[in-house]
Amino acid sequence: MLSATVVESSTEWGTPVSPNMVYTLDRKLGATMLTIAFGRAIDLVSMVVGELQEVVTTTATRRRQVPLGRTGQVVPMTAEDQIAISGTVAGGAILSVHHRGGAASSAGFSLVIDGTEGRLEITAAEFPHIGPVTVRGTRGGGRPTKVTLPSGYDDCPGLAGTVIHSLARAYAAIRDDLIHGTAVAPDFTHAVRRHRLLDAIVRSAATGRRKALRPWVRGQSISTLPDITSPHRPLPCVPAYSAARRPIENGRERP
Repeated sequence: MLSATVVESSTEWGTPVSPNMVYTLDRKLGATMLTIAFGRAIDLVSMVVGELQEVVTTTATRRRQVPLGRTGQVVPMTAEDQIAISGTVAGGAILSVHHRGGAASSAGFSLVIDGTEGRLEITAAEFPHIGPVTVRGTRGGGRPTKVTLPSGYDDCPGLAGTVIHSLARAYAAIRDDLIHGTAVAPDFTHAVRRHRLLDAIVRSAATGRRKALRPWVRGQSISTLPDITSPHRPLPCVPAYSAARRPIENGRERP
């Protein structure tokens, strides 16, 4: 692999916002385009092309005000609506990502991987964790052709094209890990790795300097992690549906 280039767009963070989503415009609250949409996108990109070894970032808030629904009022926005990063992954290939908020048309995702023998193009009308992707490839100077996934690759073909497709596969991976003792599903180590990347991205944007990323391994003291109270630290964004779910036993929540 020589390079990977990502261009992605969100319709939020610039278009009219509903009253119950105003909190996502406040950078201090941590539930921003960086920690939600960008965070999920860079996670899947990193799992495909490899982890960044260093990163340099430019961010901007191009829209300082956002319409509040159809009220005719506006609300302030301090969250970034433009995020551009670049860096090198293991092996020396360059990864560059530009995430744009408040897209006038629709959301979208594009990942182009250039190698010594050809190119792969992965596109989606939504983010890949929400909807299906199309993969095209070419060798040499040929035209890109659609790549068909081999049969048996998808454990949940009946859910293909639905918003719960990737969620069902994630739960299936957790189930298989518990049964077979494997480690396919993301765990705490993976979560720490991803938040260290988001932290480095924020600090690079704040200082204008390239930030190196040192790998965190299981067993390392949590005290060595960045201070989440730092003004430049993105707060972890935990989806509401994952909070405090207890196991179900005989139809009731087990304490």
